[in-house]
Amino acid sequence: MTDCANCGHRLGIGRYCTNCGHPVDDAAAAPVPSAPADDLDWRTDTAERPRVPPVPDDAPPPAWTPPPAARFPLFADEVDEAAADPHAVLPPPQTHRHRSRPWGAWLAVGVVVVLVLVLGTWLLTRGDDEPTSTPEPTPTPPASTAKTTPSPDDESSSAAPVGLTAESQVTVPETAGPGQDTEGNPVDYEAANMLDGVPETCWRMPGDGTGEELVVTLPGETRLRSVGMINGYAKQGGDIDWYHGNRRIEQVEWVFDDGTTVPQTLGDTASVQSVDVDVTTTTITLRLVKVSAPGKGSSRRDFTAISDLLFVAR
Repeated sequence: MTDCANCGHRLGIGRYCTNCGHPVDDAAAAPVPSAPADDLDWRTDTAERPRVPPVPDDAPPPAWTPPPAARFPLFADEVDEAAADPHAVLPPPQTHRHRSRPWGAWLAVGVVVVLVLVLGTWLLTRGDDEPTSTPEPTPTPPASTAKTTPSPDDESSSAAPVGLTAESQVTVPETAGPGQDTEGNPVDYEAANMLDGVPETCWRMPGDGTGEELVVTLPGETRLRSVGMINGYAKQGGDIDWYHGNRRIEQVEWVFDDGTTVPQTLGDTASVQSVDVDVTTTTITLRLVKVSAPGKGSSRRDFTAISDLLFVAR
């Protein structure tokens, strides 16, 4: 036999039909059913398998129908329901919202913190030492008005003639450029500030002034009994320690016309420090022998400063 008795498919090698799986051995015992030629319908008749008789309309329903296989609901099911009921309201399509990443907010906070720190540091350090220009060192004219500050170490210094220091002139090696104080007011550091008797003003030069010399010219030949100074920037007020922030003079030599040289060691105080002398001179050379290092922290200023000079005549 070369054709399957069940489906009529051409048989090959094997015990079962490769088309319908019918056993080949039973092919002879299961003849292909045939139907009268007038019952054949071109819509159901094929050359490959026998015609399945139609189910009559009045046939009773099967006693049990197996349930469909379980599966997950698909989006196509919703489309079928909408097609079946055009008035049905479908839920809005779900959109996946990505939760914002927290690192963006942390980055913004970090930028704000850095800006606050930079601004705070700038406000603390700008002080009154932001130079706008650096003029060439020139001799300064005598101060027009000034008051003499008596030395606390010499009670008799109050007897000094008023105006001796103010009427003098001083020449300095270099002067730092002007700037602004913490309130935005202009500040200068001219040499005349050493002769005005006001501790809150000063002369200062950039960097370490060790070895530099200042020359004071008195109004005339004068017999002196003492010379002294405030050896740093004695400005007070605010959060900045101007005296310890700037460099201070620690050792000096006072040199007079006849060659007399008087050394002086200065302490860590913003008051006038004087040394007794007995010389007659027209000029005084102030030699800076030793200068301190600048301070630390927000008060640090790399300038050598002197607030006041004081000369007392006999």
